[in-house]
Amino acid sequence: MSELGFNENLFLARRANDGIPLRLVRTVVIYHCKTVTLTAPGNASVQNPDAILEWMQLQVLAGGYDIEVDTAYSWRVESSGQDEDLFDVYEIDETTAWAVGSSGTIVKRENGVWTNFESPVSVDLLDVYFTSATSGWICGVDGILLNFDGTTWNEAVSGTTEDLNGLFFASENDGYAVGNSGTALHYDGSNWNPIDVGLTGHLFAVHGIDSENIVVSGASATSSIFDGTSWTDYSAGSRDILGVWMLAPDNIWGAAKGGRMYSFDGAEWTEQTVGNRDWRDVYFLDAETGYMVGRNGSLAAFDGIAWQLSASGTGTDLSGMHIYDENSGYLVGNDGIVISYQGDGFNSDYLKSYSVGSDIVEFQLNNLMFGKNHYFRMRAKHATSISEWSSAGAFSVIAYPELDDPSNNANNIILDPTLSWDAISGVARYGLQVSMDEDFTNPLLFETNETSYTISGLIFGQDYYWRTNARHAGGVSEWSPAFKFTTISTVTLTAPANNATDVSRLPRLTWAEIHGAEKYLVALDHTPDFTNGEHEYVEDNFWQHVFMLDPLETYYWRVKAIQGLDTTAWSATWSFTTANETSIDEQLQQAFTIYPNPANDYFQLKTEAITVPQAQLEIYNIIGSKVFAREVTFGANQQMVTIQLDDFKSGLYFVKLINGNSAYTQRLIIE
Repeated sequence: MSELGFNENLFLARRANDGIPLRLVRTVVIYHCKTVTLTAPGNASVQNPDAILEWMQLQVLAGGYDIEVDTAYSWRVESSGQDEDLFDVYEIDETTAWAVGSSGTIVKRENGVWTNFESPVSVDLLDVYFTSATSGWICGVDGILLNFDGTTWNEAVSGTTEDLNGLFFASENDGYAVGNSGTALHYDGSNWNPIDVGLTGHLFAVHGIDSENIVVSGASATSSIFDGTSWTDYSAGSRDILGVWMLAPDNIWGAAKGGRMYSFDGAEWTEQTVGNRDWRDVYFLDAETGYMVGRNGSLAAFDGIAWQLSASGTGTDLSGMHIYDENSGYLVGNDGIVISYQGDGFNSDYLKSYSVGSDIVEFQLNNLMFGKNHYFRMRAKHATSISEWSSAGAFSVIAYPELDDPSNNANNIILDPTLSWDAISGVARYGLQVSMDEDFTNPLLFETNETSYTISGLIFGQDYYWRTNARHAGGVSEWSPAFKFTTISTVTLTAPANNATDVSRLPRLTWAEIHGAEKYLVALDHTPDFTNGEHEYVEDNFWQHVFMLDPLETYYWRVKAIQGLDTTAWSATWSFTTANETSIDEQLQQAFTIYPNPANDYFQLKTEAITVPQAQLEIYNIIGSKVFAREVTFGANQQMVTIQLDDFKSGLYFVKLINGNSAYTQRLIIE
């Protein structure tokens, strides 16, 4: 059997046993898949510039697939100029439209721009309907009804305080409003009067063909249909029908919660599932062209046979719609979103077209435009037929890298920090700017193919701003929003603790290391004004005092970090009090012995007080400079080490043994 056309019905016949030529014995209908079903990326998802398209494979296909990707599409997000939720929209003509929303919001579109229009109320406005360019109505919570006289919106008397949710007019003098608790009103050209449609639950929508064919829908899939004489109630299921549309008395559609769609054939309602989000509004241009909108940017299109999910270009909840004709219309929703209908799309200079084999179920794109909405569609093909294009899928490409570390407004950052950001696949390189001002007037510029970069040469106590962008063969992203960090401005002391007592007379002063600092200046004095004390430059984040301090004396100390000509402020001033002289002498005697002393070619160091097998042996000259350092090991059978003195000049030295948290010092004379 040759390959069938897509969406064809195949009728099979067989020859009878009695030799009669081909005759129809039974009919088997094979319904060929109409087109391709897209599965990923998800609608309104954010993708990297090398997004992967996925679809359901067609089992009987010897040809392949065509793919189109473009930034131009039927639906385009545009600015409404404000961020209030919008609940409904009405397009009067191709240049003029109105939308209403929360807190009394009324916006009008003229000359391609949406602007706020003065509203007489501040409550939520839920539906809008125009019978002409100069005559319109709005309904809302608390029974609000507003009438447009061609110039201004004015309050009208509704006679109810129930929320009014939907409007429909068969003519300028024949209108309906429905709302909570079964509220239904009829407008006769002068007044709004209550009517009984036979329902007591909340009513959410109303629509009709003319004055003799009206339908209302509401909670728990209830509805009531007017035939010009009386209202007849129907029940469709259990889901609230939030939007309703009558094409004919025997062709009515209802958009409902939970992804449900109800259709009425003149006798009963039939339920079907379309997606899994609440559908909030439905609109038909004709019997073969319909749309629904709902939660999370859901959009579905009807082609006369079936509903298919389509791309709206947003993930924001959509609440209302109005389609003027096959080339113009609007969707509205939360946060002031407005989406305009642009026609077919897939017609820009950016259009990318691909063909892949029938055994392929995914396809990776590359070099997509940063920060843009992208739309894609597919069709299947074989030697004798090509399917229709699928409904479009939509996703946006990430606009810029997301900064990671240091976090925004971080403080006490080191002078050689590593700046990092989230990876974006499909990117060739990243750009990095670092500046002292948030306008990036004269920034430092760097490039890397990694997701981090270590910078150096920063100064203490300075605010810095940084941002990144990404590039590939197809273009460069925007700069990310800038993060700010402030470099460290002072040193943090660690030991001896502030106000410590019984401190060794050969103290080891320590502080938190500052990466990127060249050296430190340490000040030690008997008084906190540091007028007559010691000042010592060291490269490490500690200073081992090599001369005995006075016993039972209080000392003050502080530290600053230095990098080139730049320094931090002085640290906080800490103090400590030294231990008694006797205890220090005993400790020194028990720590280690040096022999011979004076020494010439070598000396031997022997200890019986080492608590940790490894110790650090250091030798300092008379001015306090370290001239020798070595790690030494002691054990049960090794209590002595020998140090050669070939490179030492004659003079007085200090030998220091650092063991765990203890340090011991003795004098050594070299002849």
